[in-house]
Amino acid sequence: MESKRILKLKYGGIAKKSDFPKDFEALEEKAKEFHPINESTQKFQFIDENTNREILHQEDFDLMSREYENEKIIKISINVVDKPNEINEPNFSVSNLSIKKNEDEIMSINNNLDDLKIEEPDDKMKREINQIVDNKIQNLKENIAEDIFKSIKIQLSKNEQMNAKEKNNIIHKGIKCNNCGMENIEGTRYKCINCPDFNLCEKCEENFEHIVNHIFLKIRRPIQDKILNNKIKNFSYKNGDYNYSIEDKIFNFPLNCKENDSITKQIIITNNGFEEWINGAIFKCLPESELKGEDFKIEQSIKINENINVDIIFNNIKKDLATFKDVYDVYYQMFNENEEAFGNITHFKVIFKD
Repeated sequence: MESKRILKLKYGGIAKKSDFPKDFEALEEKAKEFHPINESTQKFQFIDENTNREILHQEDFDLMSREYENEKIIKISINVVDKPNEINEPNFSVSNLSIKKNEDEIMSINNNLDDLKIEEPDDKMKREINQIVDNKIQNLKENIAEDIFKSIKIQLSKNEQMNAKEKNNIIHKGIKCNNCGMENIEGTRYKCINCPDFNLCEKCEENFEHIVNHIFLKIRRPIQDKILNNKIKNFSYKNGDYNYSIEDKIFNFPLNCKENDSITKQIIITNNGFEEWINGAIFKCLPESELKGEDFKIEQSIKINENINVDIIFNNIKKDLATFKDVYDVYYQMFNENEEAFGNITHFKVIFKD
């Protein structure tokens, strides 16, 4: 009996498992169920996590399916990207092309045939005729292609001018870029939904390295932060039903700790979502952490607004004096019993001091 394959879709820090789809169209439908999009302006980008190869169409899907025929879990990351601006159909027709010129060229075939003074065509004559026809067809194709390219280039230039003019008129008043310091962001604004107040302008967003797995909203039109924050409040894998809060996010470690020391820090996690957590949730240390902490499994259900004490244990703390730092970044996130992440990523600061 053929073993059942599982698809694991991942978007940002959120993952969801389901049956492996039968084709590329079914994969798109599963992505829409997982993360709805505006299909008129957006589309999905699928990335094979093992090969980092993009899955663009049915042929790519078939290739991936064959490669992972014996795999139990196939992992695919999805991104949401903007569809390219639609290009209006070039305003030309065959009659706009240099038909008279082409007619003259085609008619010249007859003149060349007359010059051949064909009586009974043989193989050599047939090859010469075919060569003449091929040359004329190639010239005709090149002329048509050149006219099409010119029309597209003109339309693209018009679109770019319109987009640039539109961007220059968009100002996000009172919103400052946290990288370059632009006071009122112009054009597209990018807002991190994991941080309390972090924004980037479109120039800085291209190359700025923010915290891994944090998600940015692309905001083309100005919107009040009060309205925006209400929309993204308690962002998680289930419409904000599951979330949590942590007060103490700074850990002070003794500067003179030894290489094999084990240090335990206790924190209080509050279930501030709208659903009870069932037994089996895990508070996991993410691989982006500079200092590795142990995962903590919650062996009980946690009701709404209920607190739980969680021990974060750091084992075998190694201090190489050549690379030792005073401050380390540690990242944790909550996962349910199905290994689906929920709630915001928690950023701890570990500080070594006397």
